[in-house]
Amino acid sequence: MELGRPVGEFHRPFVIAAVDATRLGSIEHAVAAIDAAAAHHCDAVKLTSLPWTWCARLYNHADPRGIKLLTTVSDERSIERLDWYGTPAFEIFFDWADLDLVAAAARTGKPLVLSVANATEPEISEVVALARREGAAGVALVQRVMDAGLSSFDALRRHNTVVGISDHSGGSAVVRSAISRGARIVEKRLNPRMFSTDLAAVVRDCDLAWALLGNVDEWTTN
Repeated sequence: MELGRPVGEFHRPFVIAAVDATRLGSIEHAVAAIDAAAAHHCDAVKLTSLPWTWCARLYNHADPRGIKLLTTVSDERSIERLDWYGTPAFEIFFDWADLDLVAAAARTGKPLVLSVANATEPEISEVVALARREGAAGVALVQRVMDAGLSSFDALRRHNTVVGISDHSGGSAVVRSAISRGARIVEKRLNPRMFSTDLAAVVRDCDLAWALLGNVDEWTTN
């Protein structure tokens, strides 16, 4: 799938710095978060609870910095608005009752990033098939609930999609382990007060995990 660059098994992990926009407090702090993510070589910033009044300025600011801006969608109206702003993909916290929402997002022809938790194998198969049938330009399954052995993460790989994790733990052990097992999207949920400091460590650890797989030619400068 394409998210400004190729994302998948043979490509460096796509790193998303995620933060709650309400905790940033102002649009100026949101602009600063985008700048910090770009400076530390993240691929995207995800702002949850993003006010609509901030969208135009933030999307216009992110694009020239070479970084993607993502937020979640909760209804078809938000899909229409974010599509108009030029979002590169649609992120959906899918509760397995919102098939209409997934179908509407897929019909835009953009990639879908579906955050999953405790969904069953048949439920995941159903939503992946629906997204593809309705025209999504790629599907990623991002695991939000981790068991100690990452066995639930391994199960996602059977659906022939890009797979990833959404991690809010301290340190990088989960991230490194997931990358070694095929994660190619790494969403790290960060505290706004430690945003810039933590970003450098996140990207560095992703680079290290990628290099340990034998990919020594794709390091960043962190």
